[in-house]
Amino acid sequence: MTTTNTEAEDFTVAIIGGGLCGIALALALTKRSVPYRLYEARSSFTEIGAGINIGPNTLKAFEAIDPFLGDAIYVMCSRNPAPKENVWMQIRYGAKTAKHADYELITELMAPPTGNMAAHRNDLLSLLASRLPQGVASFDKKLVTIDQTDSNVTLDFEDGTSATASVAIACDGIHSSARRAILGLDDPASVPHFVHDGAYRAMIPVRDMQALLGEENGRMSQVLLGPNGYIIMYAVAGGGNMNVGLWFRTPEQWTSKEWVKPHQRSEMLKDFGQWGEVAHKIMDMIPDPSFWATHCHQKQPDHPFVGRVCLTGDSAHSMPPHQGAGAGQAMEDAYVLAEVLSKLDSTENSPSSVRCAFEAFEVIRQTRSQEVLQSSVQAMQFWSDFHDYKKTDEQVAAFTQAAEERFVPLWKHDLIADGRAVQEEYQRRIDGARCSC
Repeated sequence: MTTTNTEAEDFTVAIIGGGLCGIALALALTKRSVPYRLYEARSSFTEIGAGINIGPNTLKAFEAIDPFLGDAIYVMCSRNPAPKENVWMQIRYGAKTAKHADYELITELMAPPTGNMAAHRNDLLSLLASRLPQGVASFDKKLVTIDQTDSNVTLDFEDGTSATASVAIACDGIHSSARRAILGLDDPASVPHFVHDGAYRAMIPVRDMQALLGEENGRMSQVLLGPNGYIIMYAVAGGGNMNVGLWFRTPEQWTSKEWVKPHQRSEMLKDFGQWGEVAHKIMDMIPDPSFWATHCHQKQPDHPFVGRVCLTGDSAHSMPPHQGAGAGQAMEDAYVLAEVLSKLDSTENSPSSVRCAFEAFEVIRQTRSQEVLQSSVQAMQFWSDFHDYKKTDEQVAAFTQAAEERFVPLWKHDLIADGRAVQEEYQRRIDGARCSC
């Protein structure tokens, strides 16, 4: 087997996965002069999915990772038209009720200074990848196994090569090979599970949406609430297309190995048959949708690391997109982990030093990421129950207040304080380890 590692005595980080999380971590390590190599299973950098929301906390994370990214992302993203730039989502009725008309405005959720900043995933990935130093990535490196010793970790790839590093960070997403490798295939926490909802997805030209909803509303980010689901839409691709998702809850089990079912128009029309006229006109513009089943890691290991391998981003805490929070949590992981890995080097590479670093990362990140995960799971019920249960003016007012409050801890978190705290926690633990020797 061919080995592609640097010398074992040099402190190096192996990054498994070249998606948004992996490249963000690489950029954070670059800014902190931490040696690393990135291993991507595909032949190039690419992301699966369409649009991505960048909320206030996510933009702060990008700025903390690399100050250049804040301004660059701000420029590339689509935003709501003036004077609605700070609106995250307009919340509207997706079907008429006894007191309210179809498509009537319920409230506007504000998220200054970003509002709803949105980009195509591959556009954002290309921006991040353009900031990588030359020669730090290896492609066609599909992980097969992970072997560890007291001093290093070895990654074995499907092409017969291997790579050795001081630590390995799994950034390989919801289908994480690294998670399965370190937890074992028999561990129920090693695989994601279906959460009984999914979406019919489509891209609709903004001009077509404006013809339906009007010039301003046709490019506004908005959520329509109706029976047993919600419809979300926001502009991407420089404002040229609306990314549309029709989300629906289902009690059925998901038995297919594939998470995406093509040609689901008849199912979409059945699931959203009780919705209002606007929803039906939107569906008229979606001739052949696929249905994307939602999965996430609801079962978690006792710790996000095993030995010298640590899970981050979707490989650690994949979550439903019902709050647009998953990418932000991956970026927060990348920043905090880079801050603590910057404390390690060839003289601080003992098993106890690595464990102290990963434990500090867990202390700072685990509670927050799991709270956001659970809140994201619960958000589907929060949105989809509104139409059936929020009837009185008092109930609608309470819902509006709850909608505003649920995003406060997500968007207003002090990530820079986390960066300081993780280094302090590491130092406290490493000092304690030395004293106990």
